[in-house]
Amino acid sequence: MNDQPTQPHDPTDAPRFALGLGLGWLASAAVAVVYALSAELVGLTFGLPIIGLAGGWLIGTAVAYGGWGELEHSLHRGLRVGAVTLAVEGWLLGLILSYILSQAFIPQASTPLTDRLTLGGFFDYFLGLDFARFLHLLALPLAAFMAWRAAR
Repeated sequence: MNDQPTQPHDPTDAPRFALGLGLGWLASAAVAVVYALSAELVGLTFGLPIIGLAGGWLIGTAVAYGGWGELEHSLHRGLRVGAVTLAVEGWLLGLILSYILSQAFIPQASTPLTDRLTLGGFFDYFLGLDFARFLHLLALPLAAFMAWRAAR
């Protein structure tokens, strides 16, 4: 049995910043992969805003859980900003992975993949999406908003 007295938790204590952002980064990477697979391989273009919402919630929740676990706590602006930053990072990484997948699965391509993956090609890909570009852009603020709200 533990005879040492336990220190009571003060809700104003600082969070475990590194663990919170680390778990948030893992969630952000997972969201990026799901986002890219949904956009290019599965073709859930109209579902991208929903993936943004769910992904932002997952990232914010991971950051909050890593920061405090199940302990009572007060809001911490730094972790919330970190969660939003990770949500934006996850969205951008998902968009880049979408571009890579779109180029990797071109049927009967005559040029090697390394020649097709260019910065100009990425901008051509994104700017040429028409309505899907709007859905990608809509997913970004939704992911950021949900990450902000969930990192409580």
